[in-house]
Amino acid sequence: MGNAKKLVLSALACAALAACGGEKGESAKAAPAAAKSAVVFYSQNGATRSLAKIFAEATGADLVEIKLAKPYPSTYDSTIAAVREERETGRWPELENAKPDLAKYDTLYLGYPIMFGAVPPPMRAFLDSNDLSGKTVVPFCTYGSGGRKASAEEIKTLEPKADVTIAMGISNRRITAENGTETARGEVSLFLENLRAGKTEEVLCGGYSEQRPLTAEDSAVFAKATEPYAYLGLKPLSVSTQVVAGMNYRFACEMNAFGGPAKQVDVKIFRPLPGRGEPELVVVE
Repeated sequence: MGNAKKLVLSALACAALAACGGEKGESAKAAPAAAKSAVVFYSQNGATRSLAKIFAEATGADLVEIKLAKPYPSTYDSTIAAVREERETGRWPELENAKPDLAKYDTLYLGYPIMFGAVPPPMRAFLDSNDLSGKTVVPFCTYGSGGRKASAEEIKTLEPKADVTIAMGISNRRITAENGTETARGEVSLFLENLRAGKTEEVLCGGYSEQRPLTAEDSAVFAKATEPYAYLGLKPLSVSTQVVAGMNYRFACEMNAFGGPAKQVDVKIFRPLPGRGEPELVVVE
């Protein structure tokens, strides 16, 4: 384990102790080690800001918001057009605070909304403006349907001398739901626990059954959870399951979306225990 990763694990442990111990009122105090961490984020519609605040509360890290010098247009279509042009040309937008003082931080929790399945242009501008060599970078994101793993791999490529960990992600639909904040808090807590334990993507994907043909029940779960995502053109091919407090499904699918060629993706769906809600799509990867 690298020195940088040891630092983030130490900071997480100290933050947990600070949150649990002491007299009333002391839980709000950040542990000394946690002061070496910062949550650096860009938020487009507020969902990533909400997630960033949860990370800051859970770790005792400072909050650093990246802001555009000129905000994107107010309409969805105009913003999509602007982002597409930035991605195609590689001309990233100007930031108000492109180079915040990061020298005192060993660990950066890096938050962003997924745009076009990738790290968004404002965060690309931040990464181009700052050398994160030697730091531990913990990515987290909000998304429409997916992009968590792909964006983390992109950050690893952009910051080859940083220690980029596993990434956390949650859909906009889930974090903005009625109990979305509590859902996100629970998932951040579990993510930090897995991070502290040094778990890898491979370990986290363990515990599922072998892929098998779909039953009628599997097909019904898939249809219900993907109903709001018809635009993705998802066709389930096989499925594996994992028993939790409910059931996790990993559907191997063919996706025909956004005018591109068909590609193979994994679709994760969670079905709660009976009487506790409907199946919901967690992520497409």
